[in-house]
Amino acid sequence: MRFRKALNDRLLSWKMSGGAKQLVVEIVERGSKNNMVVVGTTIIVTIIALALLAPVLPMADPTMFVPEEKLQPPSTDHWFGTDELGRDVFSRVIWGSRVSLTVATLAIFFSLIIGVMLGLTAGYFGRYVDYIIAGTIDLFWTFPAFLLALAFAAALGPSLMNVILAISISYWAGFARLMRGQALSVRERLFVESSRALGARHPRIMFSHVLPNCIAPLIVWASIGVADAITIESSLSFLGVGTQPPTPSWGYMLFRGMTYLSEAPWISTFPGLVLLLTILGFNLLGDGLRDVLDPRMKGMRR
Repeated sequence: MRFRKALNDRLLSWKMSGGAKQLVVEIVERGSKNNMVVVGTTIIVTIIALALLAPVLPMADPTMFVPEEKLQPPSTDHWFGTDELGRDVFSRVIWGSRVSLTVATLAIFFSLIIGVMLGLTAGYFGRYVDYIIAGTIDLFWTFPAFLLALAFAAALGPSLMNVILAISISYWAGFARLMRGQALSVRERLFVESSRALGARHPRIMFSHVLPNCIAPLIVWASIGVADAITIESSLSFLGVGTQPPTPSWGYMLFRGMTYLSEAPWISTFPGLVLLLTILGFNLLGDGLRDVLDPRMKGMRR
């Protein structure tokens, strides 16, 4: 409770000198004592580090065919074995992490921008503006994000940018719904009424007073959303409407490995394990941040 009160106090004084820095310090200190945050962050940092260092790591070319080395089991030369075309599975898994993390990060970023803008507008102004935007949010929220992403990806065609666009379109409603609920509550608080009485313009009140007080749950939702976006991207690639070969993709590797499950299970096993580990890391981080920043968000998952 004391941390919660301190967090609110910091958010209320967001623009004061050093206020944001002190808030970050308190969040880091609180998070360092949460086991889920520590484990999730460790997993995510490891995956991101490998993805960033992929161009300089001593690995084989993930797209290079070596027919004479096809379907080799894991060994010191090929840690994760080779696939049906002789490509190094370990190299393809590491390079595939770049694709999944890039797609998920950009998709959630665009979803966050769209959702925050619409949710903040609906929650702050209310009345007819809220009625129209809230109706649109409910329409998108009715359908599972994966089904919407699948429909948009199939309509737009298989490509990396279309996957990002499809996930963004299908996932923004969650951010908008959360932002709208937060804005409806914050706009009635005394400091907002005081700013309005002093003649502050609507954009200033929205972005200087309302939005900063809604950041904590948005951070939690975004961290969980990245895990969902990685799952959706991998599923779309598995179904053939996502990332296309020869670009390495976890989902496509799982699809190709299905044919060789009996004779070369490593082709799909290792990408699946890394995919599982990455999703687990973001989910642990999201759940830990929820406990640290906003315990009221339990049960918000779709």
